[in-house]
Parts: sequence; C-alpha cells; structure tokens
Amino acid sequence: MRTSYSRPLQAFMACMWIATTLYGSAAMAQTSGVPEQPAITSAMATQSVMLSVARAGQRLVAVGERGFIIVSDDNGTTWRQVSSPVSMTLVKVRFIDANLGWAVGHAGVVLHSRDGGLSWEKQLDGVQAAAIELQQAQRETGEQAQERLEQARQLVDEGPDKPLLDLFFLDARNGWVVGAYGLAFVTHDGGLSWQSIRASLENPSGLHLYSIGQVGGDVFIAGEQGVLLRSSDDGHTFEPLTSPYEGTIFGFQAGPGRSLLMFGLRGKAFESTDRGDTWQRLDTLEPVTLTSGLRLDDGSVLLADESGRVLRFAEGDRKAAVVPVSQPRYFTGMAQAANGELIISSSRGMLSSALAVQSPEPQQ
Repeated sequence: MRTSYSRPLQAFMACMWIATTLYGSAAMAQTSGVPEQPAITSAMATQSVMLSVARAGQRLVAVGERGFIIVSDDNGTTWRQVSSPVSMTLVKVRFIDANLGWAVGHAGVVLHSRDGGLSWEKQLDGVQAAAIELQQAQRETGEQAQERLEQARQLVDEGPDKPLLDLFFLDARNGWVVGAYGLAFVTHDGGLSWQSIRASLENPSGLHLYSIGQVGGDVFIAGEQGVLLRSSDDGHTFEPLTSPYEGTIFGFQAGPGRSLLMFGLRGKAFESTDRGDTWQRLDTLEPVTLTSGLRLDDGSVLLADESGRVLRFAEGDRKAAVVPVSQPRYFTGMAQAANGELIISSSRGMLSSALAVQSPEPQQ
C-alpha cells in the first residue's frame, strides 16, 4: 500500500475539497481515531464548500466541508442546515427514494438517513473499515493471502485517514461504497454490516476508486489510471474493461439515448454505446478537469468543470455546447430539482436556478 496520495487523488480532493494541491497535513492530523463530535451549527454552512447535491423526492440535500449537511424544500431557493453526526468533510450524497439516502466522506465515514435527509446516523468509519479488512484477510488462503494480510495490518496501523469517495445503492438493502487505495465495501442489510470486496476487484495496485453507479443493467466502477470495472450481475462480480485512456476517471453516468458517458482529468470525456466495450472521444472544448455529470429529464447530459463551465451533450452530439452560467465558480456537483431547475453545489455554497438549461449556447 502506498504511503502518500497520488497526484490524481490530490487533484480530485483539491477539486472536491477546494484546499491545496497536496492532500496531506490537515487530513492526516487525525489518525488515531475518528472524531465523534458532530458538525457545528453555523450561519455560514449554506455558503461553505458544498461537494455534492442530490434529490430526495421533493427535497434537495447537499453535503460538504466540516460535515455540513443542508436541505431545501423549495427547489433550491432557500437552504437550511440540519444536524450531522460527524465533523469531517462529506464528499458524496445519494438517495434511492424520497426517504432513504447515504453519504460518504473523509475518515471512511458512511452516514444514513431514513427521513429524506433531515436526520443522519453513522454506519461505518475508517477504524471499523480497517478492522473489517483485517478480519477478512486473516481468514483468506492462497498465494496472495500474506500480502493481503500485510496490507490490512498497514491499513489498521495508519488509522482512518482514507476517504470514501462514492456510493451506490441498488435498493434499500444492497449497496456499495468505494474510495482511496482501492477501498470497496458492500452491504446487504442497508448498511448495518459491511464486507470488503477489494480482494475480488481486479485492482492489484490498490488504485483509487472515484465513482460507482448503475447505467442500464450494469454496475460500473471507475478510478485512477483508467481503472474501469463492470458488473452484469447486480454487483456480485466485476470484470475489468479496457479504458479508452490511461488517465483518471472521476465520474460516469447514463449518456444521451442509451449510451454511457464518463469524464475525468484535463477535460477528457468519452461515450460508449456498447456497455463500455468500446469508446468514442467527446469534444469538451478545453482541457479543464471535469468534476461532475448529470442526465437531465430530457435525456441530455451536463458536465461541469473546475473552471465554472457547464457543458451539454444531446443525443448524437460529439461536441459540447456551453450552457450560460450566471455565477461561474468551482463546481462540484449537480442535481435537477422537482420543478426541473438545475441546482449546483460549488466552492461557495449552492447555485439555484442559475442556469438556463433549456438554451445552451452553440459553440462557434
């Protein structure tokens, strides 16, 4: 296991955390255990760094730095802070319906909500995750058993310093979380218990896993140095795919029509119409790292980047159209509100109804 964060993860966390180009001192300071203090109540929470936003029925829920969780019940016009059981940065939030949602973040934390994001409980943290890795490694046999055991022991020794970066729940019971150094866990009881699946993924170097989700009938995992995995059996097994490039993939999502679209460093974006077997390069106009994607209700796909651009691809497009942005800033996540308006999380809180999503500007 590596002892320092690689450049793609530094770039991702700079893009997600809006901190420095070196992911180190601040995050590494707390390695002896996961802090138990809840997030502070702050009048500035709604204007802080927000890293992800999701829709829970009619409600919007966003998460970000210092464990802040904010919600909106008026399609993003106003936001209010709700209690969070942790004070470390939360990176991603997702809901499977109006009530059930999960969030993941630094120190290996997994939070769960049963009431549409109004209250949260911790289901997993980095200390527990390392213990799970060690227990499973101690039971393994075979050629790789000793190496796996050494890696698990190192994980325990290093403490809960490794972030979880994404999550996906197939239903109320079956879900996965992925993160730095190839960390990957599955639950079959809604998060009450977890098992490591790192050893079953073809990722021997422990490359960082940035994204997991379902497109069509397949579940995909993507990450550092072109790591790309696909499951055709609801996540029971994953097979490696050939990535269209060797750079880091930060996200993917259902593309226009029935396609699969993925994006990453330096403006790289690709589309596949055959479940990831082959890919075509998309023109994103500038080599700027893409941070998030969203499929709109009309079937088109938006991509946001770290410079504050929002790009749109409709079905058949190979070149992006630029969507006008009233307040460009460091964008980190997107969701479509119940009324169809676009909501964006950013380095300075939330942008609500900021984009004219019906009228992208054609690129000259």
